Amino acid sequence: MAGVQVRGDSMEGTLEDGDWALVDLSNTDPRQEGVFLLLVSGERRIKRVQRLAGGALYLISDNEHYQPEMIPPEQMREVEILGRCEVRIGRIS
Repeated sequence: MAGVQVRGDSMEGTLEDGDWALVDLSNTDPRQEGVFLLLVSGERRIKRVQRLAGGALYLISDNEHYQPEMIPPEQMREVEILGRCEVRIGRIS
């Protein structure tokens, strides 16, 4: 497990800016779906991941103000799934 601090509002509703997510680094299989920590073109992202037919990935933000992003199979070399987010630690307001 590793902890990462959430920055931004793209996963608002599930993860808030400033929350911590505990990531299971041994769980990198997107076929089970869920929220994953990814490295996309050198940028860390936390997104809901779905594997599509043909090997593409669909990256979904829980904040409806952000459009889903499809990573086609030919761009998969730019994507590394680092682990599945398992636990959220957030502020008490």
